[in-house]
Amino acid sequence: MWSYSPRCCLCLSVLALKVTDTEARPLGLTVNWTNIKIQNMGDDLDWANQHATALSNQVQVVQSFVYLGSLITCSGSSEPEIKPT
Repeated sequence: MWSYSPRCCLCLSVLALKVTDTEARPLGLTVNWTNIKIQNMGDDLDWANQHATALSNQVQVVQSFVYLGSLITCSGSSEPEIKPT
């Protein structure tokens, strides 16, 4: 049986960023750390609005962010974008 820990998910996200950066470098690519955000997709927001560190770079942990003009929220709902008339 799997045990779920929000802190563990954050650690795995940071690890994935480190691996991405390490694998990209031999190809001449780099991670733009100023644009990286980690988002929790669920109801447990204990670690939202914090910062994580990956390879000495601060990564913002957020509840929502804008991507290509759309608001992406941790709930997956589009309600925040719908404006009542």
